Amino acid sequence: MHISSMTIDNYRTFRHVVFQFDRQVNYMVGDNNIGKSNFLCLLKWISHGYGFREGDFLDADHPIEIRLALAEEAGGETAELYLVQAVQEVVPRLFDRASGRQLPLEYLRCLFYIDFSLCEMPRRMMAHASMGELLSLLQHYFTESPAVISEVETMFREKGIGISLPKEHPSQAALSLLETLFGERGDGSSYQRTACLMARTALVLLMQMMKKKASRAISFEHMVTTDAKGRRFLSLLVSVDEPELHLHPYLQRAMLSFCHMILSNEEPFFLKLVQTLLGVDGLSGQLFVVTHSTDALVNDYRQIIRLYWDEKKLVQAACGASFHFDREIEKHLIMHFPEVKEALYARAAVLVEGETEYGSFAGFAKTLGIRFDHYGICLINARGESSISKIASLIRRFHVPVVSLYDRDVMGEHKKSAGVFYTDYICYEMDVVKACLSRNGRRFLDAVIADITEGGNLVSSALVKKAGAKLAIPKGYYPPRKLSNINPRDEKALEFYYFAWLYGNKGVIIGRSLADHLGKDFIPPAFTKVILAAVGASER
Repeated sequence: MHISSMTIDNYRTFRHVVFQFDRQVNYMVGDNNIGKSNFLCLLKWISHGYGFREGDFLDADHPIEIRLALAEEAGGETAELYLVQAVQEVVPRLFDRASGRQLPLEYLRCLFYIDFSLCEMPRRMMAHASMGELLSLLQHYFTESPAVISEVETMFREKGIGISLPKEHPSQAALSLLETLFGERGDGSSYQRTACLMARTALVLLMQMMKKKASRAISFEHMVTTDAKGRRFLSLLVSVDEPELHLHPYLQRAMLSFCHMILSNEEPFFLKLVQTLLGVDGLSGQLFVVTHSTDALVNDYRQIIRLYWDEKKLVQAACGASFHFDREIEKHLIMHFPEVKEALYARAAVLVEGETEYGSFAGFAKTLGIRFDHYGICLINARGESSISKIASLIRRFHVPVVSLYDRDVMGEHKKSAGVFYTDYICYEMDVVKACLSRNGRRFLDAVIADITEGGNLVSSALVKKAGAKLAIPKGYYPPRKLSNINPRDEKALEFYYFAWLYGNKGVIIGRSLADHLGKDFIPPAFTKVILAAVGASER
């Protein structure tokens, strides 16, 4: 059982926000102080059946209303609940939305929610009292047979944790395992320390599940669902708030991936513990992660929820789980999502075709007195003209404004629309050459070439051939030539040869050099328009 959707009205920063969720993992991103942690707090509140406080009401003249849809993993039965509380009421009232029948509030406790803090992960993670309880649990588990102890020993060795457990002494075996996992392991490799940390995480989660089973507040069986094959699963929700505060990028991904594996029954040792100690066949878990870090995000837009302010300055949610794209486009978007992730935190995105543009635009903006970071502008290399529209469509679905720059030679292939710009001439390189030569800026082009070639300025036959094909100039019209030998008064030759050199030497380094050498008056007007449009979009 998982939460498939939720509508929140009048709660803190949420006047009316509709969420749709991925059944396994949901990463929540957005501006600071927009309500991401408020959402996690709400999950905790409703799963415990707590009453809302006066400060939780965005407008005290109206009730807080929560509409909640729960669905089974196989897409079978769903339950739709309605939770409402006026500011004068001590606790909310719960209703079945289909029948309108009021339900006992304690039904909400069937939503088993774990607020999993990472703040103690690098350190001890567990109080001494809980450590004693965990020791008892492991002792109970190890008493099954010496084979169980051997199995655990083998599993940890496969993970790089060398450990030897006494097979005939379950109590000593349990103690040795805890000492290995929770003790200081400064002498181990980074991989071993990470493996220990993951094992500790699993055991901490298990302890919370065991406490829930022992609780008399709600029957454990009410949290267990049975599928069509008769298998029993413990349903639970787990949240992690800002993992980047305590873990470096690789550890963020490792820990979140491991939590997902646990909740998806993909971690054999933990699954065996769950089956033995909880008496179920596995878990039916849903993970919620609030993060400001691109490092924590998976490479799948369908698991992203972005909170944003709409034109009325109200919080809304763009949910990747609700997006539907053509199959080929979807494949393309998933493949390119690593470059797109940063845009989820941006106020505007600039999409360019290739590496030279990507290398130059932030520098051009700086020359114009604009720093992309200050405006929250994300620059993305689409790696080809055909990718721009696809990536732009995804970013816009997350309600991030997009400004795109295409080469003019593909202008006829795209519909005219807001935020789409074209170079003034056939392509990026020609705009640069025209802007420089028309203002007596040949020296700047020479400086860029000197940066790259260390004294050589020959435009070879290969470069001439490539440029001629682009400009539809007959073969042999321009022979190979050194740039330094071109007559300054031969404007057409200057234009062709400098274009040929730039067009044949694309790349990020060239782009950076152009940004370093071209002054404000030598930046092509089309590029300035794109940069200023992005600034305008970021301020709306």
